[in-house]
Formats: sequence, structure tokens, C-alpha cells
Amino acid sequence: MKHCIKCNDVMEHLSNSMLRKIKKAATEFKHSDKEEMHKMKISALQFSNKKNCEYCYLEDLAYLTTMMRIKAMQQKNPCLRIPFL
Repeated sequence: MKHCIKCNDVMEHLSNSMLRKIKKAATEFKHSDKEEMHKMKISALQFSNKKNCEYCYLEDLAYLTTMMRIKAMQQKNPCLRIPFL
């Protein structure tokens, strides 16, 4: 039995074809300069290599996309300040 490296829960069985598709999509993130995109790629590769569970993978994606949206709003409106950044 494999355990998630983040939450230490037992990982569910996932289809290998789905994991291959996720891995292929992650390798297409090659030339992105954004730190969040790099972290998304790492998270996708960890999930496709059965290191992270699906919950932790989706949680990472939600967090990183939220951070990208906040940074985009800050660039659009520099007066906007978010206290947790």
C-alpha cells in the first residue's frame, strides 16, 4: 500500500491511462516563468508518480490558481493589498 507524502493517507487505486495523461500534460508546462506554474508541474508529476493522493493534488492546484489570480489582480490594480502575501 502506498501512502501520500503530504497527508500520509492510504492512496486509492487510479487508472494508469489517466496518470499518463496527467504526466503528459505536466511535461507541456516547459517554458513557463511563473513560480506557481512550476509548482503545479511538480504537483502533477508527484500525483502521476503516485506520491500524492488526489485530494492533496487538487488542494495544491486550487491554492496555486488562487495565488495566480491574486497576483494578477495586484498587477492590474497596484493599490490592492492582500495581507497574507
